[in-house]
Parts: sequence; structure tokens; C-alpha cells
Amino acid sequence: MRAWTALLSAVGLEVFGTLSLKYTALGGLTLLGLPLGVLLTALCVGASYVLLSHAFRRIPVAVAFAVWEAAGLALVTLLGAALLGEHLTLPGVTALGGLCLGTWLLHRGTRAPAQVRA
Repeated sequence: MRAWTALLSAVGLEVFGTLSLKYTALGGLTLLGLPLGVLLTALCVGASYVLLSHAFRRIPVAVAFAVWEAAGLALVTLLGAALLGEHLTLPGVTALGGLCLGTWLLHRGTRAPAQVRA
């Protein structure tokens, strides 16, 4: 269960970092001469990769990466529409549905490696 918590936390950090970059691009906040969104995004994405590596220890790489990518893309797309006024089209919504279906099918068809007993 910890692996899935790490994976979902990695998704959340990736999404937050991506959206913070967009919000800062709209503003102009800087820290140490760099746009604040760039720094925040770098920290969030870096932490996301660390958590993703923890998820890889228990979840097959194909499943963990597919969930990370699909959930991140779906959330960024939906939150972009809700928070930033970006437009969702029928092909876009259909693509997100296909992405989610593909991730679910991959998860159903992949088994975790057998645990080694000492």
C-alpha cells in the first residue's frame, strides 16, 4: 500500500509543479532572479521522481509509469480547464478516456514479481 501512496503522491507533485509553472508564467514572481514557478516546478518534479522510484520497488515499472503519466496528464488537462479556462474538446476527452482505459488494462494484465524469501 505504501507503494501506491508514493505513486499517487508523485502524481500530485507532478500536477502541482506543472500548474504552478503555468500560474507563474501568468504572473511575474521571482526568487533569486528566477521565476518562482520554475523553482517550484523543479522541486515538485524532482520530489515526484523520488517518490516514483519508491513506487517502482513494489509496483511493476510499466504499471507505475503508466499510472503516473496517465493520471498526471488527465489531472493537468482537467484542472487546466477548470482553473485556467482551457478548452476541452470531444476528441480530447475521448483521448483521456482511452488513456485511462489503457492504463487500467495494463494494470490488469501485469503481475508484480514474486517476492524473494530469505
